Amino acid sequence: MAVPCCQHEANRQLHCDILQPVLQYGLIRERVAALITDALRADLLKGQGYDVQILEFIDMEHTPKNLMIRAVKSKGMRPLRKSDPLKEITEFLHLDPTLKKLLEDSEAEEKG
Repeated sequence: MAVPCCQHEANRQLHCDILQPVLQYGLIRERVAALITDALRADLLKGQGYDVQILEFIDMEHTPKNLMIRAVKSKGMRPLRKSDPLKEITEFLHLDPTLKKLLEDSEAEEKG
């Protein structure tokens, strides 16, 4: 179990002209960044061969950061997708997640 603080990275990088009217508000921007971070984490885990669920583990009245990603290793790496929606959304939002880079570096080392 690990909880990296990637939402702060996403909050700093997040840029999208279309969403600017929404992202101009600090609290909204922070929550959007946290949600996008959790969704990207889940997608990266799926790509590594995990079955993934996102669960609410504590009531919102206690903390707004109440999502837990449960991932169970399944039958190995999933086949590469013809299109990479993760790449498309990170480009659209101008995000360059460290977790994605670390996984890509790890895969390159395994192949090389």
